[in-house]
Amino acid sequence: MKYSLIGLGASTLMVVALTACGGGTAAAPASAPASETATATPTPAKQYTNEELVALVKQIKASDGSSPAVLSGEELLDQFDPITDTFGKVAVEPAGCKDLGNLGVPQPVAGSTTVGTARTKTNDFFSNVSLTSGVDVALLQENVDTRKSQAEACKKVTFTAEGQSVTTSTEKVDGVGSVPGTAAFKTLMVTPDGKTGAIYTAHVIKDGVLISATSSGTEGAVGGPEAAGALLDQAAALIK
Repeated sequence: MKYSLIGLGASTLMVVALTACGGGTAAAPASAPASETATATPTPAKQYTNEELVALVKQIKASDGSSPAVLSGEELLDQFDPITDTFGKVAVEPAGCKDLGNLGVPQPVAGSTTVGTARTKTNDFFSNVSLTSGVDVALLQENVDTRKSQAEACKKVTFTAEGQSVTTSTEKVDGVGSVPGTAAFKTLMVTPDGKTGAIYTAHVIKDGVLISATSSGTEGAVGGPEAAGALLDQAAALIK
């Protein structure tokens, strides 16, 4: 789904952010088995290959029981191109808040393998989930920490195009899924004419896999946290 930048204004910005939809990266090699030693050492978290992540994501269902398309690597990122392309051409204040993680755009982890679902609309929300593995857990945690600090530093942001602005406010929220340690956020978007929309993002590391879920809906839609949480919980249950 692509959007024209002609006549780009506040309403267009909101539509793109809430409804944007969409060669995979090479699979990271599986970790070699650790040599047996007389001294017990902590078992490192499993690093999944692209094929293993695809097999997991294929089991995830949308709230209506359907099976969303499975995307990996660049394919997964490409579905967010309308957001990155459009918002990359507007003025942003504060200037340090040009990172679009609060709008649900994935923030890749260098060297990792990522597989997820296509953004699918069910019950008035566009939602998706992704699994990232293939790198040390410390790098995944760094990614989550960056998302947390970004949400804190960019609580209030203004995006302006052709004299019209969309303001966003981001806050931490609870109750998105049931996985312990989940970091979840709600970003509320408001146009000058009072139209509103909400984007929910949630991230958690389960046994060495970073799970990220998003859901976005327009004014009046309810169930965003539940939509993201259900996908996150399903993904977590598959990682054993």
